[in-house]
Amino acid sequence: MNAAVLGGSLLVSNLRLTLTNSIWFYLLTALLLVLAAWAVYRFTLPPVSRFRRTVLWILRGCALALLALLLFEPVLSYLKKLVKPPVVAVLIDQSASIGSNVQNGSREQAIRQLLSSSVLKDLGRRTALEYRTFADSLFDMSADSLASIGFHGVGTDISGALARTQKTLTDKNLSAIVLISDGAYNGGENPARIAGLSPVPIYAIAVGDTFGQADAVLSEILTNEIAYAGSRIPLDVRVHARGLAGKSSTLRLLEANGSEIAREPVRFAGDDVDVSVPLNFNAAQTGDQRVTVVLDSVAGEALSENNRRSVIIRVLDRKSRVFLIAGGPGADFTELRQTLESDTTIEVTAVVEIGGGKYVYGSTEPAQEDLAKASLIVLCDYPSRGSSQVLIDRIKLATAERRIPVMFFAGSRMVGTRLNTLSEILPIQSPRQALAAERVVTRSAAAHPALEGSVPLPAVWSDLPPVSGGIGNFTVAAGTQVVVKLSREALGIPEDEPGVVVWEMGGRRGAAVLCWETSRWKLQLAGGQSAAFYDQMISRLRAWLVAPVEERRVKIRTTKKLYSGGERVRFTAQVYGADMAPRDDAKIVLQSLSGSRTEIVAMRNRGSGRYEGELSPWTVGDYRFSGIALVGEDTLGSDRGLFTVEPFNIELLDTRARHDVLRQTADASHGSFAPAAQADSLLARLSFDSKTVASRSEIPLWRRGPMIWILIVLLTIEWTIRKRSGML
Repeated sequence: MNAAVLGGSLLVSNLRLTLTNSIWFYLLTALLLVLAAWAVYRFTLPPVSRFRRTVLWILRGCALALLALLLFEPVLSYLKKLVKPPVVAVLIDQSASIGSNVQNGSREQAIRQLLSSSVLKDLGRRTALEYRTFADSLFDMSADSLASIGFHGVGTDISGALARTQKTLTDKNLSAIVLISDGAYNGGENPARIAGLSPVPIYAIAVGDTFGQADAVLSEILTNEIAYAGSRIPLDVRVHARGLAGKSSTLRLLEANGSEIAREPVRFAGDDVDVSVPLNFNAAQTGDQRVTVVLDSVAGEALSENNRRSVIIRVLDRKSRVFLIAGGPGADFTELRQTLESDTTIEVTAVVEIGGGKYVYGSTEPAQEDLAKASLIVLCDYPSRGSSQVLIDRIKLATAERRIPVMFFAGSRMVGTRLNTLSEILPIQSPRQALAAERVVTRSAAAHPALEGSVPLPAVWSDLPPVSGGIGNFTVAAGTQVVVKLSREALGIPEDEPGVVVWEMGGRRGAAVLCWETSRWKLQLAGGQSAAFYDQMISRLRAWLVAPVEERRVKIRTTKKLYSGGERVRFTAQVYGADMAPRDDAKIVLQSLSGSRTEIVAMRNRGSGRYEGELSPWTVGDYRFSGIALVGEDTLGSDRGLFTVEPFNIELLDTRARHDVLRQTADASHGSFAPAAQADSLLARLSFDSKTVASRSEIPLWRRGPMIWILIVLLTIEWTIRKRSGML
């Protein structure tokens, strides 16, 4: 059958009717049935007019022919061709490095001019434009809302924006991606790596200059995230200065109420220098204590927004005791022990099995009372084949009775069946006797307070050196959260093997690193900007694990205590019933307050008693939040808390544009690169074709209701005429 046009973009052709038997057999059957109907109505009692007999035998014949057709199970098939117009995704960087006063706001101005340009409108006439904005996340944007874009996002994840765009537009004829950015990414993978896997070319348009302006920035504050009342807390403040040679300033340390508690002079000896300034203060009270470091403005610097940063330190009333147990000596154990022992706020006891019931560091098997005194038990490459069952039972008893948190590190000596004996305290099992070992790489899977801090970790997971692990080595139970995933390096594609998991069950927390040779994260990064990654990862995990866990039916938390200005605040909630079983049927009413303004936070159900929501803060300063969980008219419980939004934005750590990143991204995808001044010529060259997608569809007519209704209508009309004619 010839093609028919439906809606201007859908073509239907090759209509075909197929039966379970020969079409000629059906036609013969239908003919015989029609003849039978004609024969039945040749003579009637009582006699009726010839016209009425003709109508009756036609109705009966059609009904019988249709019934026979249904018995032959007819199927109508056709070829459907959908013509999809070319789609071009336009990704717009809305991070704070675009909207700040860097280079007199020229980056924001360049983007706004490009979005209103005639050449982009012409491209919209030739293709369907899909607008997206991004910072640390990707957001849909309509063409009518382009003028209202706010450039104040926290973080720039170009690779995440590219991957998300390709995923959400797979059903459309995505022909190209136009990326408008300064290239200064500080989250996610290197965009060039994702671009190399892109099925469509990426056309990168760069805004901003690559040279840096005169500026001084508080680049990093190093301190212990946990301290103890009465102790002296040191802070190592690092100031990066560019173009301010010979100038000086003052670094001040302020309490939450604004009172000054310490100050130090700072002098910049060169045009591009890093200055480390030590500060310290006394921790007088327990609880979360916020302190703010302020660098007085330096004459001639371009920005002052990056001269103020805060940290929150948890002050406890005693030192934590950490018991470290390893299944054997090795680099992972050595680096882990040294990292823990370098923290002056904890006491570390380490024992290493060497076989035959012998131990080093501790000469005897740990006693039950020693394990019971621990604030945290750390298992490294444990249990192994030769591990003492007595010690395994002691660990299980101590953690279960005293609710001691556990930090677990996988290792090559481990035996899966021995690990499974710890299932009461570790929601992790292994189906293997011996673990598979191959090179694996890591990537972030979810944000969690266990690894969040006032500043991001010094490196992103995807940039870490490969370690050892295996796909299928471990399974994790419901209620755990996977925050890092593993993928085989050789394949080069994302996989979903759990890499780092955390949990909070029965009033006890836990964390597990399900790969080994993690000492590479410290040794191979030594001397670089990411050198502190390993130490900070261990410190943050430990701080979260030993923090008090309340046995509450409703727990509402923010993912961290301190947020940057413009950063979205993420809330998580857990709701339990009277039997402490997760409740998925609750409604959470959550509100946040700062100053005289109150906002309601919508919380979404994520299953297993977990809920989440987001808030866009409207000012800097301290916020309070409170929420209740309702089921019908019943209140399950409530919770409240605090968080702080500071003016500092990670985007202002380094304001230089990264044209090299954008050029590499475009080249890797077989696209093109152009600075904003040459964007018109690049966009004018873009031309793409529509795509025709063909698919064959089948309609089983014998299963369709309308066919049955037609049969019923024919028989009903026949019966009505017979009834009115006096026939039986």
